[in-house]
Amino acid sequence: MSPVENLLRPLLDVPGVTGAALVDGITGLTYGEVGGQTPDAEECSRLAVTVADRLHAAGARGGLESIVVTGARHQVVLRTCPRQGDPLLLTAALERDQANLALVMHQLGRHAEKAAG
Repeated sequence: MSPVENLLRPLLDVPGVTGAALVDGITGLTYGEVGGQTPDAEECSRLAVTVADRLHAAGARGGLESIVVTGARHQVVLRTCPRQGDPLLLTAALERDQANLALVMHQLGRHAEKAAG
């Protein structure tokens, strides 16, 4: 198992998380993934770039921190891991009826710090 997969594996212990991945926030290149369902890396990076651009165009200051996409049964959470060069995205797929979104966001924040370090 790669070091990235070792970093991601504990996220599968968070209730409702079905998959997680660490991807390049610009290119969508996947550095590692765990679980049976992971969000599409290229789509996640495109979404993050689009949202960040629109936030800046609307006058928001600072960088993008996270995005939550909610569907009827599933959720996708993107958490940025700022660093030198392209940002990393820590992504997680959730079963909506089993996940505690606040807990997932907290855990992703903790793992994002480790991934960026």
